[in-house]
Amino acid sequence: MDFLTWLDGTFPRDFFDETIAQRALRHLGYHEKRDLFSEDCPVRRGAEGSWYEFLVYEIMLDLSLRTDLVRSIVRKGDDMQEPHVAPHPGQNGFFYSEKGNLTVRGNGQTIAEMDLLFVDNHGNMGFVEVITSAMGLKTFHEEVCYKKRLLGTLLGQKTVPFVLVSSVDVSQYASIRRIAAEPDCLVLITNPVEEMRDLIYEGSLRKRPERPGPHPKAVSLTCFHPENSFDYREVHDGNRERVVRAMLSGADGGMDAIASVVNPLSKKIMLGTLDTFGVRTMLHDRGVRVKDAVLSADDVVRRFCRAVIAFDIPAYTPVVYFKMRGKDAYLKIVLDRGGDLAFESMRTPDRSMAGFYEWLDAEKPSLHPRVAERYASLFFPVREAPPLTGVPSCPAGADHSPAA
Repeated sequence: MDFLTWLDGTFPRDFFDETIAQRALRHLGYHEKRDLFSEDCPVRRGAEGSWYEFLVYEIMLDLSLRTDLVRSIVRKGDDMQEPHVAPHPGQNGFFYSEKGNLTVRGNGQTIAEMDLLFVDNHGNMGFVEVITSAMGLKTFHEEVCYKKRLLGTLLGQKTVPFVLVSSVDVSQYASIRRIAAEPDCLVLITNPVEEMRDLIYEGSLRKRPERPGPHPKAVSLTCFHPENSFDYREVHDGNRERVVRAMLSGADGGMDAIASVVNPLSKKIMLGTLDTFGVRTMLHDRGVRVKDAVLSADDVVRRFCRAVIAFDIPAYTPVVYFKMRGKDAYLKIVLDRGGDLAFESMRTPDRSMAGFYEWLDAEKPSLHPRVAERYASLFFPVREAPPLTGVPSCPAGADHSPAA
């Protein structure tokens, strides 16, 4: 019997263990605990999701003591024993986040985060994802495949076990059915998180949960080191060179031609910067919506001092970054639901995204306008209507930049 088969028959779907439910509270901050009883539904649901994730972690710690089919469970949350290591360029491998989450960094950026990691009796590291909602499942299968591929590459494993634990019945969703049909994957559906939360009462929040003693199968994430050479920046730069060559070749094949030259360990490819002519080439038939303003190509050239074009993998969706003049901030521009370019968020050197910002702001190759033209034809929808119109852009000299 392997670990996943054993877990399928052992993991409690109907969970009513108050002791473990209370133990999971120790990983939450003061406000998250209070939010479990908030009258604001989105706030309460967010806190329930965090608590349920740690509940699964505590259940797995408990179950690991009952079998030899699992060697270890990786510590997380309140059990993290090492000081947090801040992200910076050049980091590759396993790192704890500031809150004790389990992450893989590539060139100082978080390229994957796992809700739980374990090592089975064959020595294979596997991971667990925990969900309390059916939202965001469209790309879930691709995300799981990426993490399997990443862990397999880092650790030299042919097999990467995966477990999904959900408090909602997601068994009929296409992405979940694809996962369940694959080898070394297990889907577990428990009773709703709202029912399990009844094991907690507001009075219990005043108690200070005791930290359990040393767990014989709990290990630190920092014990694991990539067995194979893993230089995420090298992988990325190789991808960029191949993609740019493919764009300049003029060969047919569309997106398939681009995907065929991409190493799938990359999560995002920064193609490079566009000069003024490149920006005008890319935006010749469309505007960019920033809050209530619609910027033309000329507006973009005046307002921003730098344009970096990129795309995300595996969705192959475009991302453009415009650096604001006189500020250490980039506007992240994506396609909205209508297929128009629109402001999504800011990228700044704040601690939460310092590693990514430093990489984004580093010197990048200047791209030929033909790349800008090819980029637009590949990633932007073909227009069947006049260019984006709306509120006119601000007059020259006015400040229409969104607040940070």
